[in-house]
Amino acid sequence: MSAGFHRRGTPPYGQHFLHDKNLLALIVNSAGLSPGDMVIEVGVGTGKLTRAILDVGASVTGVEIDSSVVAAVEEQFAKDTSFRLVQGDILRIPWEGLLPQEGQVVFMGNLPYAVSSQVIFRILQYPEAVSRAIFLVQWEVGRRLAADPGSKEFGIMSVACQLHGRPRILRKVPPGVFLPPPKVDSALVRWDVASEPVYQLRSREFTRHVVRAAFAQRRKKLVNSLASRMESVNKIALVEALDRLDLGEGVRAEQVTVEQFARLSNMLYDMETKR
Repeated sequence: MSAGFHRRGTPPYGQHFLHDKNLLALIVNSAGLSPGDMVIEVGVGTGKLTRAILDVGASVTGVEIDSSVVAAVEEQFAKDTSFRLVQGDILRIPWEGLLPQEGQVVFMGNLPYAVSSQVIFRILQYPEAVSRAIFLVQWEVGRRLAADPGSKEFGIMSVACQLHGRPRILRKVPPGVFLPPPKVDSALVRWDVASEPVYQLRSREFTRHVVRAAFAQRRKKLVNSLASRMESVNKIALVEALDRLDLGEGVRAEQVTVEQFARLSNMLYDMETKR
């Protein structure tokens, strides 16, 4: 491991550095990169994934929060004109400074477990600028991203992300490929991000509100969860809307498909705007 990188113990930001060459190759191959592609990499770390991406001919903007490895990263890639390092927190840095004015980027990285969900939701704020995302997350988060309706993992993240294309788990990744090894398995995920929602929406913000309200109390019936958080829509109208979607009054949020959520949010939006 190069000087400047953590040799033992737990890194300060909970990182788990990837060191398996076969997995690195799989990540790059799964991204389908071509020369000239623009990549944003979250967490440069030891630079092994960065090097594999650069070797394909893509350019990399690497975001690294850990100041203790920055000097080593700068030294390692000093001669690579296709590499740019941005030191800081991916959740605090203005993404307008990371994203190109024209074209799309490929979003890649071994996402820190503590902030992986927040990073994924941040991507949803810029779907027109991200063509696809390939990342490692803890297994539980991967399951939520790719979950089917009716499963216990299906929730807000599932619906929000699948409205912009279906994330796929490519491989379950054991702890041993990381240093230090985490306590749980990880998931390698590829998400082809649709610039526009895959189902027509009257209002994206209103749809987000509906989905959050629907899953706020998972054990409740959907009609009760929505009625308690959307005071402007009465319960009778909600039951009628569910009936039009062939959903019974007793349905719960996790039993509703992504398409049905899109249609339901449009119905409720029309009800609100006609008031």
